[in-house]
Amino acid sequence: MSKRAVLIDALASMPKDLNFMLRRAGETAVHQRPTPNEWSIADVLYHLTIIESLSLARLQKIVLEERPFLPYLHPQTRPQPDSTPLPELLNNFSTARNETLAYLQSLKAGAWQRNAVHETLGPTKLRYMVQLLVDHDTEHLNQIVVLLGNR
Repeated sequence: MSKRAVLIDALASMPKDLNFMLRRAGETAVHQRPTPNEWSIADVLYHLTIIESLSLARLQKIVLEERPFLPYLHPQTRPQPDSTPLPELLNNFSTARNETLAYLQSLKAGAWQRNAVHETLGPTKLRYMVQLLVDHDTEHLNQIVVLLGNR
């Protein structure tokens, strides 16, 4: 299996993993912050959806431009209160992720080697930006595991 296929599979598994992990989570638990300055599960899901759309735009820029500059994506330190129901939060992320997957699957292998310059990482390639998105998923899955364990 190619590295490209492994990365696409990892990205495709994230919505399924979230649905499985949160299948028994109640709305109150999903929206409850451990402390006022910490994120709730809903905050994490909202963040993942925002980052997904920004990441897709970034990947498209790498393909369309010659060695583009990629600014660091500064995440919100704490999203605003949101009462969006869990199924809608999960659907919003899944829809955004499916757009990213469709785009990545449409690319020829050579596009995965397109160059860019990241603000904090320096010279990089599209493939490494996809890996960064997979790493971001893992970080937030771990965060959700901790949040679920604290309930």
